[in-house]
Amino acid sequence: MLIVSIIAAISFMPSIILNIALACGAPLGAYAMNGRHTVVPKEVRKAFVMPIIMQFIALTVLLTAGTVIPCFLPVEILRILAFFFALYMTFYTATVLFSTSYKERTRMGAFAIVTTIGYWITAFGTLPWE
Repeated sequence: MLIVSIIAAISFMPSIILNIALACGAPLGAYAMNGRHTVVPKEVRKAFVMPIIMQFIALTVLLTAGTVIPCFLPVEILRILAFFFALYMTFYTATVLFSTSYKERTRMGAFAIVTTIGYWITAFGTLPWE
């Protein structure tokens, strides 16, 4: 589960980096929001702050559930969060794969699929099987 969590975390990094870059005004709009804008308008950039925070929390939960970093939560809460973020990533992947932007669908979609599979494997790894 350790290796799966690390692979999922690495494949999640492009999404986090993209959101930070878009929030800062980088011309990478073809990779997000159905490719509507080349550069995301200033008033829309504020909307990227909450997903960035949520993605860092999701990354921390992934690495904690995968025993990459020490556990700072009770196991029951960590398990619930792991499944919550696995479900969150499933919906995120669906939105990416159904995007009208070719670049978002093909490039970000591949990362999203690997990340989602890693989240689900890690979440199921938190269950007591004995």
